[in-house]
Amino acid sequence: MHIASKDNPKIKLYSKLLSSKKARAEHGLFVLEGARLCSEALTKWKEGKLKLHSVFATKNALVKYPDYIDNALFDQNPELFYTVDDKVADKLGETKESQGVYVIAYMSNNNFDRTCIKSNGKYLVMNNLQDPGNVGTILRTCDAVGIDGVVMTNNCCDLYNPKVLRAAMGSVFRLNVYTCDDFSSVCKLFESRDIKTMAAVVDKDAQAVESVDYTQGGAIVIGNEGKGLKADDVSLCDMKITIKMQGNIESLNAAMAAGRILWEMNREQL
Repeated sequence: MHIASKDNPKIKLYSKLLSSKKARAEHGLFVLEGARLCSEALTKWKEGKLKLHSVFATKNALVKYPDYIDNALFDQNPELFYTVDDKVADKLGETKESQGVYVIAYMSNNNFDRTCIKSNGKYLVMNNLQDPGNVGTILRTCDAVGIDGVVMTNNCCDLYNPKVLRAAMGSVFRLNVYTCDDFSSVCKLFESRDIKTMAAVVDKDAQAVESVDYTQGGAIVIGNEGKGLKADDVSLCDMKITIKMQGNIESLNAAMAAGRILWEMNREQL
């Protein structure tokens, strides 16, 4: 089916989801842009692990990106797949050089509970991280090192923020990503599975990340970009860990710090 009007209800829905976290939450839907990222979503859909609402592509995109977008899907699934005019694509595109491929997909149930935790598992907890670029980069790093799961807690930015999804470059579809508003509950759930929570802090008395024993697993907790972890949240964790640095640098970027610790945690299996 072809869409030629910017006023089409599906096009209006995409625009609304793109710009509004509230709309995403109300509809239980999120959006993706770009041939490769949308291809990751289509792969999960084919595996039965993601439910799609709508897929849009310009005719030029179907010619240009055959390795990512199978043209036959548009004929086989007319209720899901739509070609769109270039002027319609201009309304959908958020990036400066849009590739002309877009997806609306349903959010997955990603609530965090005890069943999400494996024995001796390795996890990353994001506590009140607000920058979408940092969150997406951390997710990508977790994917690279083979982390068992990621928990977003204490008012982290929206997992389905388009900037998060772009920065993660498809890792959202390969990782186990969970949400839980209450950080104390997260700590208790890890404790129930004998997984130590490790607060990443700037503290000379904390244990250096390279000297920590990660063989029994663990949950690294990374705090807010500007303020770090609150003292109350640090006290809920089993231990404090730190990256030793020269005295003229106070702290590292949250994504960089997470990468350093995650690499150390998983170095034996890389």
